[in-house]
Amino acid sequence: MATHSCKLGLVLPEGLHARMAASAAAPGGRPGRGAIGEAYEHAFEALLARLDAGEPVTFAVVRGRKARVSLRLPEPLCQRVRERLAALDLKLTDFAFAAVDRWLTPNPGD
Repeated sequence: MATHSCKLGLVLPEGLHARMAASAAAPGGRPGRGAIGEAYEHAFEALLARLDAGEPVTFAVVRGRKARVSLRLPEPLCQRVRERLAALDLKLTDFAFAAVDRWLTPNPGD
């Protein structure tokens, strides 16, 4: 059975998506098919898990130059993100930045 996906349009600080793509890259230097989406999926799931556990999370204001990114994620994940955005009164950009930033630079003291 195929999993339905949804398309998300993100606005991230310039260069952040490139760093995410680099983290998903295969040993040859290029990400495999679906690897970037999987990296975002893991980052979003990790942030949702922290929020579900009641851990405090700071959502920084995204300033400076930005780049638009479109990606497809599983529909159940998109729904969980949308529900969390509504509950926290957040924008997708703020959530995505926090998730990706934490995924790329994990900080145990955060």
